[in-house]
Amino acid sequence: MTIVPTKASEGLRDEGRRLGGAVLAAYSQVLFSRSRLVGALLLAATFVDPVVGGVGLAGAVLATCSARLVGFDGEAVRSGVLGYNALLVFAMIGAMLTPSPAFWVLAAVLAAGIVLVHVGLGDALHRHFGLPVMSLPFVFVSWLALAAVPYVRGMGFRTPETAAAATGTGGLSATTVPFPGPELVDHFLRALGAIFFQPNWVAGALVLAALLVFSRIATLHAIAGFAVAVAADQWLFSLPPDFLHTWIGFNFILTAVALGGIFYVPGPRSLVLASLGALLAGWVAVAAARVLQPLGLPILALPLNVVVLGTIAALRLRSADVEPRAVDFVAGSPEDNLNHFRTRVRRFRSAVPITLRLPFRGAWVVTQGNDGDHTHQGRWRHGLDFEVAGRDGERHEGTGEELADWHCWRLPVTAPAAGTVVKVVDGLPDNPVGGLDVENNWGNVVIVQHGPALFSLVAHLSPGTIAVGEGDVVAAGAQLGLVGSSGRAPVPHLHFQLQATPTLGDATLPVEFHGVLVDGRKVESRVLPREGDVVANPTGDAGLAGALALTPGARLRAEVTVDGATRTEELVSTIDALGNRSLVCAARDARLWFGTRDGTFVVYDHVGPRDGALFAMYAALPRVPLTAAPRTAWTDHLDPRRLGTTSWAWVRDLAAALVPPADQAMDYEAHSRGERVEITGRSVSVRGRKAVTTAAVIRRDVGLDAVQVAIGDRRVEVEFT
Repeated sequence: MTIVPTKASEGLRDEGRRLGGAVLAAYSQVLFSRSRLVGALLLAATFVDPVVGGVGLAGAVLATCSARLVGFDGEAVRSGVLGYNALLVFAMIGAMLTPSPAFWVLAAVLAAGIVLVHVGLGDALHRHFGLPVMSLPFVFVSWLALAAVPYVRGMGFRTPETAAAATGTGGLSATTVPFPGPELVDHFLRALGAIFFQPNWVAGALVLAALLVFSRIATLHAIAGFAVAVAADQWLFSLPPDFLHTWIGFNFILTAVALGGIFYVPGPRSLVLASLGALLAGWVAVAAARVLQPLGLPILALPLNVVVLGTIAALRLRSADVEPRAVDFVAGSPEDNLNHFRTRVRRFRSAVPITLRLPFRGAWVVTQGNDGDHTHQGRWRHGLDFEVAGRDGERHEGTGEELADWHCWRLPVTAPAAGTVVKVVDGLPDNPVGGLDVENNWGNVVIVQHGPALFSLVAHLSPGTIAVGEGDVVAAGAQLGLVGSSGRAPVPHLHFQLQATPTLGDATLPVEFHGVLVDGRKVESRVLPREGDVVANPTGDAGLAGALALTPGARLRAEVTVDGATRTEELVSTIDALGNRSLVCAARDARLWFGTRDGTFVVYDHVGPRDGALFAMYAALPRVPLTAAPRTAWTDHLDPRRLGTTSWAWVRDLAAALVPPADQAMDYEAHSRGERVEITGRSVSVRGRKAVTTAAVIRRDVGLDAVQVAIGDRRVEVEFT
């Protein structure tokens, strides 16, 4: 007899899968991870002691169900954020107490209470201090549970050792076979196992496996944190027997992991911060033990939370975000954080705090760059001079003896960014060709303030053509005046500089422009034009911009072919409360963050499998200048871990905390053919990296048409319908 599944049974299976995924996510959150494999390994670690495993699992399930029933944020439930504190509380109960029938009656209430404490405390910390809640709910609720032991019928401590652990005078019992190896390794594994109240090497080995799967950088920091713990135990602290391997050891370890790669971008300085934080966690632990011991309460994860949250709050008061740099983006594993930060810096780093466009319309040539041979030296070394060249390369008609012969004379000069006009000089005459006004070097001038200590100056304007007055607010691209030859200008030209004050002719600041078309073909996301460069603000392409608008709520249907097999994916465009735009493929648990920046469509990051439509878009369309030029080229820098182009990835990850990895440079070209824009890309050859080639077709009248990416022997083809 064939059993045909009903809609009800299918619904139950789907519900079970969602619940199982949320529970595994709760386990993985203990190590700051979102991986279900990590969660499965940690779940197995808790079941080395079946009682601890069973009670902990019950807590995770009860909390997850309670959060869903109450109606809390679905994403927070699915990601395990609302379940991991309950898991830890119930694991503690399973390890230290003898649950009674009365306890199980109260368990559902306790699980819901943990969720409420998590949500309330988390909201307060985030709203008032901008801090994560971490495992503070676990600490507070565990103390309440232990304090209530004498008043719950039939509940008591499992063993004398757990009673001693609860009062802070000793460690939990490690009931397991002896470790077949060095004592120091045994101690390290026991400290890892103690995260789930099982200080034995078997549980610790499973936790270590989960840690390695999650992050090699995190594993390195865990070892560093434990090394600090061992040194402190030998030469600094006087601890009760086994105390290092239970209540203090994992605080050292998790503090180092959190500061070294979760909340701060991994690097040499974050490794130092992690080590110092681990030592401080030990100090807080011994001090807290002295206070909590008379109350009959263990320190639990209090040192971890105090040190990490205190460090985050303190380092936010730095005048500049220098190394170690805070993770101020969507955090992932330490490897993800490091590579995301490095590629973000490489792609979007700017010498100025605002977006600057060229202060003119059309294509101009740089006639004197930084450190020029004539006037751009010393205090004025960052100045730039611009003129217009004809098709023959000459900057003037005929002999150039008359001002009107010069192509740039009386062309519009525009504001490079929005701001307020703070100084105008007008009325100085244009010099005849070859003449100089050395008493008024700058000639007719407009100075615009764009921000604190950031002013732009345009000089040598033609008298009577200045279109703004002091105090006027101007938009980017607004006309300020016309090019002339006033001041120290033997020929008509435009002088531009940035400076820190409104003082006429003050010392120059470093300058660069954004989204610039260089030599009529290559679009640079940021560029300091050099002498001889022909530069222009690209002409916008409304059709291409519309094709890549991907307005919130839009749905794309993608036919994805990998190794001859085809499947359908549905992509949904979303926007969060902070305005972050993304495409989501729920069926593949994939997301692509995107936006428009400086007249360019930009993909910021991608998470998900490397065989889907969003991955192909990440590789093929990370940056698309929205310009009407018939042919353009540009270079971008992607995360090699996202692309999967590196070999020996684990070894590279371990070294990445000390030796930052190189990013993946990609060269792209776009050809406009009627309504079609064809974009091809290829990786810059680097030894040890797989070759990457991409192709994409965008139709101005339709939108995305097709995307392809080939990395080594792997090929992903996508057609949008």
